[in-house]
Amino acid sequence: MNINMKYWIIVVLTWLCAKNALTLPQFNIGAIFYENEFDLEQDFIATVESINSERVNNFEMLPLIRRISETDGSMILQREACDLIDNGVLAIFGPSAQADSDIVSLICNATGIPHLQFDMGYEETNRERVNHQMSLNVFPTQQMLSKAYADIVQTYGWRKFTIIYNAEDPKAPARLQDLFQLRGIHNDVVRVRKFKRDDDYRILWKGIKGERRIVLDCAPELLVDLLNTSIEFNLMGQFNNLLLTNLETHNANLEELRDNVTFAVNITATRLKMDGNSPYANTMNDTDPLFGRRLLQDLLYDAVHVFANSLRNVSRNYQIRAPRVRCVFNEYEQMQPWPMGRYIYRVMLATSGVNNTDYRTSDLQFDEEGQRTNFGIEIFEPLENYGIAFWDTKGQITPQHVEVNITKKLVYRVATRIGEPYFMEIPEMVEQNVTGNERYMGYAVDFIKELSELMNFEYVFVPVADNGYGRYNPETKQWNGIIGEIVNNDAHMGICDLTITQARRTVVDFTVPFMQLGVSILSYKKVTESNALAFLDPLKGEVWICVIVAIFVISYLLVISARIAEDEWENPHPCNKDPDMLENKWDLFNTFYLSAASIMQAGCDMLPKSAPFRTFTAMWWIIAVIIPNCYTANLAAFLTSSKMESTVQDLKGLVEQVDIKFGTIEGGSTYTLFAESNETVYRLAYNMMKNEDPSVFTKDNKEGVDRVLKNNGSYMFLMETTALEYNIERSCHLRSVGDKFGEKHYAIAVPFGAEYRYNLSVNILKLSETGKLFQLKNKWWKIDNRECEDNDYDADNDSLGIYEVRGIFYTLYLGLLAAYLMGFIEFLMHCHSRASEEGLRFKEILTN
Repeated sequence: MNINMKYWIIVVLTWLCAKNALTLPQFNIGAIFYENEFDLEQDFIATVESINSERVNNFEMLPLIRRISETDGSMILQREACDLIDNGVLAIFGPSAQADSDIVSLICNATGIPHLQFDMGYEETNRERVNHQMSLNVFPTQQMLSKAYADIVQTYGWRKFTIIYNAEDPKAPARLQDLFQLRGIHNDVVRVRKFKRDDDYRILWKGIKGERRIVLDCAPELLVDLLNTSIEFNLMGQFNNLLLTNLETHNANLEELRDNVTFAVNITATRLKMDGNSPYANTMNDTDPLFGRRLLQDLLYDAVHVFANSLRNVSRNYQIRAPRVRCVFNEYEQMQPWPMGRYIYRVMLATSGVNNTDYRTSDLQFDEEGQRTNFGIEIFEPLENYGIAFWDTKGQITPQHVEVNITKKLVYRVATRIGEPYFMEIPEMVEQNVTGNERYMGYAVDFIKELSELMNFEYVFVPVADNGYGRYNPETKQWNGIIGEIVNNDAHMGICDLTITQARRTVVDFTVPFMQLGVSILSYKKVTESNALAFLDPLKGEVWICVIVAIFVISYLLVISARIAEDEWENPHPCNKDPDMLENKWDLFNTFYLSAASIMQAGCDMLPKSAPFRTFTAMWWIIAVIIPNCYTANLAAFLTSSKMESTVQDLKGLVEQVDIKFGTIEGGSTYTLFAESNETVYRLAYNMMKNEDPSVFTKDNKEGVDRVLKNNGSYMFLMETTALEYNIERSCHLRSVGDKFGEKHYAIAVPFGAEYRYNLSVNILKLSETGKLFQLKNKWWKIDNRECEDNDYDADNDSLGIYEVRGIFYTLYLGLLAAYLMGFIEFLMHCHSRASEEGLRFKEILTN
């Protein structure tokens, strides 16, 4: 019995000792929350319970929670803080509002109780810092956040942008101070705008209409309404950029904006980098446990772990007892701070960066003032919710390499203008009222189609209303034409015969050129029609008629003159001194031969003998001398003029003469070349064009070509060589004068910062290397069956070709044929006469 009693006594004592050994010391930790912060309160309790469940702990924390309302004054907050201290708490967490937290910091500083904050604080002066020596804040400082935002903006290359923030947020100016300082560097190109919660946001957006880059500091609950009102001012187009600085943007309900096709802005946002991969990445659905979690919840979690880790380290070396301090607010009694509290605080500062496995917001390190010095910022796309890059406190931005699944399909709007051969309407499609890309054809249509197949994008052509290229109006300070469409965010790219100029490059960006060209002079060309009787042109038709009539009349009159002249009658038989008959050799055939031979300056073996006949013939010879010489002189001039065009051979020759007017497209790149050039010839040419009345400028190339054709050489048009080649190929009356000058390039215009510009340039080079661009140009420039005859002659060659003299050969062949016909007819008549005289058959005479 005694043995059994001893046994049970030993068992009971052993159980009591084990129970006493397993009982951990319990420490109170306090927290102050607002009444509407139920989620924070529950997270605080859950975090404490999670830490208590860890086996490595040699203590247990008991949460003591006090609740206050936002309308409570400082006296109530002081009472609640002192109540926690009177209950022996080892630390106090919160409250989340900095204004109320300052009171708690003062009390904790006086009592030596560690105070842990998890909301953004104000920048403190050294004097203020003396009263906050027990406070530690896990929220990044405003100074570091401001530096992060400035680094991001400068990395993006933003020099001109607008900062917008809530005027009711007293912390916003300090949070954006480094961005404000960029305003001093870039002068007025960095603008600042403020708004309030109940403002009409349309007034805000209207004031910055046309701004491409915006830094917006806005609470998540205001974000959607604020951005929705900006859409009507074209501030959320594809070519705009928006940076959201609020670290809780991921909690904003952006699905409405994501589904809005007009909301195509390049949007980026910032949030604290989480431990490892961001818990918000690659998901935006309500089923995710981290979806909708506030940043304060993560920071409160880290603050509790910072204190727990430090308390664990201290408890291993020292026995910790609950503080026995109390709040004293009278001049006769002084509060005694808790010594162990200051030690725990120093341990938190020293050991926070050693073991970071328990923290959600990445590494935690603090300076001597309890401010967080080490954290990361994740730059992400909030609509599709994918990470872009990471910022660290060293100012480095590291891109993320993640696969992105974009749900919104973008259709590129391609601004262009009607103009051959780049962009033209198909007549059949116009008659059928067809809309869309099928309505158009041309070089630009095929070019964009090739690029879309290489880059796999959809597009729609948008002809500009004014059919202009792009000219700046100093009065309205607006661009028109294709450039205006891009500047106003109404198009993603612009293409046609659009030249890269310095003025345009200040407002838009360009891809690599797809065509190289220059400026040349378009002139009228006289075209010689194909005429076998062109050798008759030196003399007018009435002159030739008079000559022919004169030959016949003179021939007949010579016959009469010969008949009445005694000396023209000759003895047919000179041996017979007394002939019965005399004959006169000047019949109509012989006189015709004499007159015709004379006019053609050919000799004749028959000459007149009588004085009247000789006088008559001499008068005819005067005409025969003058007419051929006039013909010869006019023929030489005619042949020379048929080769000669204008004496203008280059731009210098054009400006040195006054007879020929010249012009170009008003407001085009060629116009700008002359207007802004410092070269003497260019300036002189521009002044001559500008001072002409009526104006020599045109609205497009077609009008210029029409004026050249209409004025028959008295007007020349300065145009780009590509358009010049196209029009010469289609008109026999056009030619190019001189060499090209003023090298230019055609390229695709895109907005500044367009991410697709690089891919466009790469694929343009690919099309060039494969010869596709050359094929497209041949397709739209060259004509297979050109109707113009190749009658362009070398002006330096004085030799006549068969083209000039072929009519003479035709006359020779016709004369030979006529002579043979006449001879054959005479032969037949002679045979017929002999057959009649000899009584023979005609066939017998013909064969014999």
